[in-house]
Amino acid sequence: MIWLLGIAAGSALSIQTAINARLRGYVKTPFLSAMASCFSSFVILVVLLLAGGNAHLFARDTFDGASWWMFAGGFLGSFVLVGCIALFPILGAVQTTVLPIFGQIIMGIMADTFGWFGYERKILSPAGAAGVVLLMTGIICTVVLPGHSENAKAASAPNRLFWQLIGILAGMASAAQAAVNGRLGVVTGSSLLASCISVGTVCVIVALINLGQGHFKTLRQLTGEKPPWWSLTGGLFGVCVVYLSAFAAPRIGTGMLMIFSVSGQLLFSILIQQFGWLGSTVKKIQPVQGLGLILILAGVVMAKML
Repeated sequence: MIWLLGIAAGSALSIQTAINARLRGYVKTPFLSAMASCFSSFVILVVLLLAGGNAHLFARDTFDGASWWMFAGGFLGSFVLVGCIALFPILGAVQTTVLPIFGQIIMGIMADTFGWFGYERKILSPAGAAGVVLLMTGIICTVVLPGHSENAKAASAPNRLFWQLIGILAGMASAAQAAVNGRLGVVTGSSLLASCISVGTVCVIVALINLGQGHFKTLRQLTGEKPPWWSLTGGLFGVCVVYLSAFAAPRIGTGMLMIFSVSGQLLFSILIQQFGWLGSTVKKIQPVQGLGLILILAGVVMAKML
């Protein structure tokens, strides 16, 4: 049942995205919203780590056997965060959603096939390959086709191919982050510790970006209107995303983790729009999106047969 954790991680990511988008409306910049989410995630992870009787993890030999690349999860996560923020005004919401998803699946399958990040090689079975095809088709139906007009508008953006490649690379970095954090968790014996290191690194990098861009000055210009309490809970769901991914990656493989995570992400994001949860604009499911959801579910079932 570990594969359910992948779906849960994807669902938590959709919730976190919606919450952070709501908070952005109050702090005026996505980088401040991202920092608030990252910082609260880090605090929660540290509290859980200290409260769980993990004093042995602070021993000198905790990181024995850990290679340098196992500490790169935070840098990869920062690239994903900054990359997607930069992509949105250039490519629009549709491509900013789809391209990283393709990158996640591609990297996940490649990592499993070639045994990257120290994991056991897992060759994609015919049933698994068919499941991936169904999943990709479902993604096209749920995201690409309904946003065709937006894609047409984005087609005139300068250097579009370059930014599309950045979008795919951001997705690949996201999958690599989950694999790297998972491997560090195996070496240290604690997925929580690996998650703390990764999220802490992201906090530092995002704080430096905000400082360099002068975003902290905008806090003085905020109105007296207070955001709803739940708009400050993005960090809680961020903890779920990072920890569940780090825990599941060594057990089901990066490829399967990405397939299940993407499925949960898409399914829950459509539900949020369908019912207008978390202050989002209501967007009813189109018939082609309903077909896409069925294909995604079928793809997940077949991929589970890997």
